[in-house]
Amino acid sequence: MWQIMRAVEVGAVPQRCTGKGWRREVADELAGRVPEILAAVEAAEAFGANRIAGVLAEAAGVEGVTRTDVELIVEAGHLVEVDEYKGWPLYSVQDAKKWAAEHADELVSMVAERRTWVEASMEIGEAAEELGWSVSEVQRMMRERGMNPGRFGRLARTDIAVLKVDEEAAAQVVADRLIGPERAAEVLEIRRTDWDHVVAAGWIEAAEVIEVPKGRRKTVSIPMYRTGDVEALREEPPVPGLSWEDVRAVPAGRPSPLREYAHRAPSRSTVVHQFAARLAEHEQVAVWAHWDNPDDVWSLEWDRVDGKPTRDHVRSLMADDVAVGQYRAEIQLGTTWGATTRFARAMLEPEAAVLLDTETTALDGQIIEIAILDAATGRPLLDTLVKPTEGVEIDPQAHAVHRLTLEDLADAPPWEKVLPKVRKLTKDRTILAYHAAFDRGRIIDHTEQVGKRPMHLADPDNWWCLMQARSQFYGHGRRSLNGPHRAMGDCRKERELLKKISEGHGRLHQP
Repeated sequence: MWQIMRAVEVGAVPQRCTGKGWRREVADELAGRVPEILAAVEAAEAFGANRIAGVLAEAAGVEGVTRTDVELIVEAGHLVEVDEYKGWPLYSVQDAKKWAAEHADELVSMVAERRTWVEASMEIGEAAEELGWSVSEVQRMMRERGMNPGRFGRLARTDIAVLKVDEEAAAQVVADRLIGPERAAEVLEIRRTDWDHVVAAGWIEAAEVIEVPKGRRKTVSIPMYRTGDVEALREEPPVPGLSWEDVRAVPAGRPSPLREYAHRAPSRSTVVHQFAARLAEHEQVAVWAHWDNPDDVWSLEWDRVDGKPTRDHVRSLMADDVAVGQYRAEIQLGTTWGATTRFARAMLEPEAAVLLDTETTALDGQIIEIAILDAATGRPLLDTLVKPTEGVEIDPQAHAVHRLTLEDLADAPPWEKVLPKVRKLTKDRTILAYHAAFDRGRIIDHTEQVGKRPMHLADPDNWWCLMQARSQFYGHGRRSLNGPHRAMGDCRKERELLKKISEGHGRLHQP
């Protein structure tokens, strides 16, 4: 049946003559063209990488073809993406069969080469476990030793064997490990207050500052120090005549003998957070202070009330502040993630928005499930299956995602009965969807197919795409929501993402 319906879609078979099927003379004529029809269906068929791997294996008579091999074939330009399903690329079945049949030997070599390399290599996590290092330590030491990962990001076992017996590399890894203030004080066998004086005296610099969550909305900045630098202080005190034994001999509750050396000005981190706290109190708005480790820059973001305070106003306040003014060039005001966070916070206000998700018969098919969730409260507003138009089948690719069958939908209401509820629940609210263009497109098409009007559901200005918002918030793209692939479950995952974006980056300072 699915082949017949696909043949109708590509025009190899005419539409049904009646609601139940085709006239006898039409069916007899079609029966004589079965090979032609199947060829047309196959020519239009497209699978994801996993199923295409099976197609390649069968066409070439090769065992063990995997998704990785498909990706290599695509990378070499032998296969191209012809479609996509919920963000996943699809490849032509016909093209895959043709290439495999004509290049069976090449495919055999490719699979054998991959297997050989996999046996001679390991994942970076496996290498880290083998060496007793962290993944980042393995990556750093390989760069310093001029060892590059091979195909698929795997590491040669011979390279890992070399690192395993490299005593200098092992010592360097230990020396470069970062420890916090508490652990640093333990290494020197002094009190934490003594360590604070060591830092204030300028005898050691933090190699990095990390932000650690504290409660639901706050974070604290923790300086991290190289183990090697702390050990160097232990071996050679920074001041002639200073004895760590004398420092250790001071009983609890007594002043540290190191306090006379403490003269250091507040760190940049302290200055930025102090300014953020003053800004929050002065303007009566929430303020985020975020440190971007790779670029070593800070960003300040804040809520706005009627558009205020403006960026120019905050910039002028920074210029008038002697402490933070010296760091103005290292502080960004107004970022993409900040605008995204502010909008997300607005969407969590009562009656502001709803979260919506659909499941469909195919990538360009009809809606067979829809759920709507109140964004502010998380309360389900609609969760229903939808019976498709008679004769519309569920595409195997779509079924593999949501697992819904026509039997599941037999007693469900048709779209024309569900549509009024959808219109009512979304009216005068922003509609949030993970792949907004997909859900909006399916709603418009299905509505027009049943002779109805989508009304405000058709206006793209009424929709907000959470997938795009996540990319703007994190600064990188990611396609999959990793939800359960059922409408209500995906809505709940969407709300988790919305709340995460609303929390912003860095430490939040409240008025």
